[in-house]
Amino acid sequence: MIRECVGATLPPVTKTALNIDQEKVLRAAEVLGTQGTTATIDAALTDIIARDARAKLVERMRRLTPEQRDAILHSWD
Repeated sequence: MIRECVGATLPPVTKTALNIDQEKVLRAAEVLGTQGTTATIDAALTDIIARDARAKLVERMRRLTPEQRDAILHSWD
């Protein structure tokens, strides 16, 4: 899905050399409950993508009319 959004064909996983502040990795690992740099970076990227999706959903919900909100709320009745 992400590969389609950026308009490129990428392999599912690539090995990359990066200069990363290890203190930030350790702090992020504590927050995310991960072990290892790769798992921590992957979890952090997943979290950022999910956060963006939630923000976009909230914005869409704010633009709903009262009638649309009612229809959504009562669609499971």
